[in-house]
Amino acid sequence: MIDARLYHSLIPVNPETEPDGETLTKAVLCNNQPYSFQLAYKITDFSADNIDFYIRIESELPISLYHVNCVPMLHTVYSGCKPQVPIGLCPDILIPKQTNPRLKKVANWDNIRTFEDGERIALNAFCDSWQSLWICINENSQIIKEGNYGIKIKLYSLFDVELACTELEAEVLGVKLPRQRLMYTNWFHNDCLADYYGVELFSEKYFTIMEDYVKKAVINGMNMILVPAFTPPLDTPLNGERRTVQLVKAEYRNGSYSFDFSLMKKYIDICKRCGIKYFEHSHFFTQWGARSAPKIIVKTGDKEIKMFGWKTKATGKKYVTFLRRYITELKRFLAAEGLNGKMLFHISDEPGKEHIESYGAAKKEIADLLEGEMCGDAMFDTGVYEAGYCDMPIAMTAFIHRFIGKCENLWAYYIGSNCQNSMSNRLLQVSRERNRMLGVQLYYYKIKGFLQWGYNNYYGQLSQGFYEPYFNPCCGWSGCGSSYMVYPDRTGKALQSVRQKVFGDGLNDIRLLSLLEKLKGRKAANAVIEKHFGKLTFNDGPDTAKMYIDFINDVYINIKNSLN
Repeated sequence: MIDARLYHSLIPVNPETEPDGETLTKAVLCNNQPYSFQLAYKITDFSADNIDFYIRIESELPISLYHVNCVPMLHTVYSGCKPQVPIGLCPDILIPKQTNPRLKKVANWDNIRTFEDGERIALNAFCDSWQSLWICINENSQIIKEGNYGIKIKLYSLFDVELACTELEAEVLGVKLPRQRLMYTNWFHNDCLADYYGVELFSEKYFTIMEDYVKKAVINGMNMILVPAFTPPLDTPLNGERRTVQLVKAEYRNGSYSFDFSLMKKYIDICKRCGIKYFEHSHFFTQWGARSAPKIIVKTGDKEIKMFGWKTKATGKKYVTFLRRYITELKRFLAAEGLNGKMLFHISDEPGKEHIESYGAAKKEIADLLEGEMCGDAMFDTGVYEAGYCDMPIAMTAFIHRFIGKCENLWAYYIGSNCQNSMSNRLLQVSRERNRMLGVQLYYYKIKGFLQWGYNNYYGQLSQGFYEPYFNPCCGWSGCGSSYMVYPDRTGKALQSVRQKVFGDGLNDIRLLSLLEKLKGRKAANAVIEKHFGKLTFNDGPDTAKMYIDFINDVYINIKNSLN
């Protein structure tokens, strides 16, 4: 028979070890909140080597179901990252399954078997490894009627014999999570999608693929997206190029520039339809110094040429003239689209102390045109901010305490190496509770936004090489999973990940704490945080999944007490 158990989403179900944690019997959620949990299964009595089965779920709640597949972690040692996790298989890929698919009978010589019709994944339990199903209540954040609901999950053999049954009680509170105020962008790499699927950039087929990827980002909390007006000058070798990704058509004629924003409008409209609220313009100058212009294709006469690039000085008259004309026309376009104040602008990515002069010189050329706009850049050093060249620093979490207390309009970001001690990160080798902990830290320090550089980046460092994340989740980097959150399915769909779901839960924890703040005040919300984690910093995190589960249960208790 199959041993089937329900676990909290933070408890890893690794193939080689029995899940370490209490089984789950009850869930509490707000009436517009997604809630994920897991069904772990294995043949533990050695009654068989393997058993094929199908499942049926009985509930009045909207339920989404996924089979969790593993990826190989061949490298987990990261300097300063604790604890060190052994190499092995890591459960991360979420393969969608129908909740209660139609069943079909199939003849096999001397017997009749039952299969789920139209399913790409058949379920099998083994005697020598644990596997899991990921189950999500209300994945699309509908409004659910208050009350107590039952969820019954039954496992059947292909001969319709019941093999296991698990049950969960879900208590839906009569209160909504407040809307997400945190702005969150995870850089969207259009060139990677086009390369992976072999389609023409910004063709109808491409936009169909892109739309699914954006939808999967939105349901997990992403509300801002990178807009490649011009090829983003990111992770590009000096004097090298990434594939041209340019939404805005520029033309130079009779001594002046004109711009066609129709393709940008189509891109933005698709993203709006998916639920994106804010947009992020590609950087105006090159990464790590703002010394050159990004690659920009301009039509002159009958030809399209690369008019600007590495050889173009950032503050050169020709590029500044082009850029000022462009920003002026862009602002008119944004106003017509109702996007005033909803576009984040960048000067140059990750400026350090040695770049203060070049960054400042570049910023001064267009500062008047960006007055009153959101304008910020990722940085690990306070130099550019303290020099007055950036009003909205996006601080690396490893060094964010250099900025805290100095800046009222502070964002945060992290990269793969920011996993020392108990820091939060989304790497495969970082525990789920530490992944989710970021939301609490962002709430506690009133951080306005969060940026991460890889939603779907399957290139290696400096965009060299192209990797299959199913087989090599490091993708040429030191950290497994640093460069992506979704897996590219062969059908043109994005496959979500466990890490993505856990991170999204962390964003919803910000909303949950905001609800508690609305009911009892910010001091009360912070008191619950400090009760479980002490005086919080970005270097701290929960030592165990139980520690975080106890914290979030305490938040619900405080909310329920305030509602009664």
